[in-house]
Amino acid sequence: MTEKRKPTYDIEAVKATFSAVDRLNVTGSALRSATSLGFGRADIVAIIQTIERRHFYKSMTSHGDHRVWQDVYHVPSREGTLYVKFTADAVAEFLLLSFKEKVDE
Repeated sequence: MTEKRKPTYDIEAVKATFSAVDRLNVTGSALRSATSLGFGRADIVAIIQTIERRHFYKSMTSHGDHRVWQDVYHVPSREGTLYVKFTADAVAEFLLLSFKEKVDE
């Protein structure tokens, strides 16, 4: 897995893609993690809309395909800092891969 300190994707484009609940393209795992923290789909959209460039943590390649990049953000929320990860998607413009509590490394 390769990492870099510059975002692969424009966060404003991600936010525009996830601007409404009916536009939220999310993995089952990310949705379950969000639900366990007390966040519903509308909450996920609201949190995504608060993401700023300064919340960027790293860009990394997928474990399954080193050509696929994923951007990770550490986003402040009412439940503490969240680990939020996106990638480009063939069906929708972006896919939300992770939405969970950030664990100190």
